[in-house]
Amino acid sequence: MCWVLRLCCVLIALGFTTGPKVSKRTGFSSPLNIPLNLSGNFGEFRSNHFHTGIDIKTQGREGLPVFACEDGFVSRIKVSPFGYGNALYIDHPNGYTTVYAHLQSYNDTIAAFIECAQYDLEKSAVDLYPNPGKLTITKGDIVGLSGNSGSSGGPHLHFEIRQTKTEYPMNPLLWDFEVEDTRKPVIYELSVYPSTDSSAVNDSYHVRRFPTSIQSGTCALTEKQLIEVAGPVHFGIHTLDFLDHNSNRCGIYSMKVFVDDEERYAQAIDQLDFGSYRMMNAHLDYEQFKREKKSIHRAFRMPYNELPIYKNIKGNGSFTFEDGNKHRIRIEARDVHGNFSSLTFDVLGTKPSRKQNQEQNLKAGEKLLKYNQVNTIRTEDCNLFIPENRIYGDAVASITTTEEGFTAYSDLKHIGDELIPLNDNVLVKMKVDTVAEHLQDKLVGVRYLISKKRFYAMGGDYKMGWLTFRTNQFGHYYVQVDTLAPVIKLTSKLSPKTASIPSMVRFKVTDDLSGIDHYNAYLNGNWVLTKWDPKRARMEVELPKKYIAKAKNTLEFKVEDERGNLGEWSYSFE
Repeated sequence: MCWVLRLCCVLIALGFTTGPKVSKRTGFSSPLNIPLNLSGNFGEFRSNHFHTGIDIKTQGREGLPVFACEDGFVSRIKVSPFGYGNALYIDHPNGYTTVYAHLQSYNDTIAAFIECAQYDLEKSAVDLYPNPGKLTITKGDIVGLSGNSGSSGGPHLHFEIRQTKTEYPMNPLLWDFEVEDTRKPVIYELSVYPSTDSSAVNDSYHVRRFPTSIQSGTCALTEKQLIEVAGPVHFGIHTLDFLDHNSNRCGIYSMKVFVDDEERYAQAIDQLDFGSYRMMNAHLDYEQFKREKKSIHRAFRMPYNELPIYKNIKGNGSFTFEDGNKHRIRIEARDVHGNFSSLTFDVLGTKPSRKQNQEQNLKAGEKLLKYNQVNTIRTEDCNLFIPENRIYGDAVASITTTEEGFTAYSDLKHIGDELIPLNDNVLVKMKVDTVAEHLQDKLVGVRYLISKKRFYAMGGDYKMGWLTFRTNQFGHYYVQVDTLAPVIKLTSKLSPKTASIPSMVRFKVTDDLSGIDHYNAYLNGNWVLTKWDPKRARMEVELPKKYIAKAKNTLEFKVEDERGNLGEWSYSFE
């Protein structure tokens, strides 16, 4: 018996602590015929959203066969230079839809269907919904090849399981895919947040953070201390999960908070809802995620947070300890395979010593925004309109001039605060300096990232001296004019003789500001397919043999940016 206890202690020290495993569902086979080694899991933090699938590594290469996980039919095909790139959706009789994204290509039958639709619509980027009986699929069929299309950062297969009726993404690891995982989540840091303006943590009215370390195989605060809290507070932990055979940082599956051994808060990421896509920003510590890329799960629900991940939550996760007694807090972080870590610490509760509200601390020009109301901030040359429920809780914001005389058609304005997340678009109106009439439709709002010296065009509509545009991020903005057409540069070698013409011609295409909006190519007046890879600034134009004439041929290529500036290229051959 003693050797069993010693073995358990060794396993705990090595990080193999496990608990009750989630009961796994059956019914889907693997989409790849290689070991499922993941670079990303369901529910991990991404920019402005939870990850809604699993990212399966493809051994650093493209072109691996991708298999249908179950019988069904193709319900949707999307070909896009952005997002999921080449993506395939298959509906199954069991009520679920599987999604295969960032594909390099589709099987011959699906590819022929897509190409026919592209030429009929004269559109290269398409979103197609075939009739249920059009493209039937048998479990194990090769539906395509893995790739790196769309916004993918490297070769892999993004795989999802969704409820067909609701389109809610489900956690694929709730099914019995063979993913090796004997490693428990790591808790790096504890955060204790004052929940009101009058709350305090260790005599501070700001969040306090406490690093952790592994001591005798158990997670504990680096410095043993009693944390004093006055008034309502809530907790958060910086935590990540890891899978076997790789160092990729993944997200946890569930978290619980116990107060004196009573469960007071629980979350589990079983499913998500695209309707609350950006509300991840209400769940995480947005400031720390933006500043330091820390994955801090708040054990607290902000006023406007409709995420479907909370299972047992009292008082929205805000705890009040004003009885002068010591209370033991335990926070557990768990992965879907039953591995877990826990952090235990003590708090001493006291009554707050001050009464205050946010409006008492407002500086000149600042305004308190109410999350459930329409908010406006107006200055002489910039206005901000925020519909209700665009922010997740009350916040303070302002509009200030960062640089007067900025080389543009307006001053550089700091609108709001980049550390306040937005759930949807807000409206910005900026006064424009004198501009010639022929340039008015070329004006564009621009978001400027000062730290990275990068800019992003926001579009906009000009009227009576003001440019109006929408944005879903606070930050620095100005107005500029875009009169330059996209630049088209041939990178393929062409011969004036028909016999030497390749089946595909490549171009490097760039735009200086508003971004590429439309692109079309014509061979002897016939529309031909163009494949665009924004990551490489590359476009490939198809040259079908059926459109090549025996006499003189002409290839025309046109690329238009969002402000209507047109770049053109043409070539003739015989």
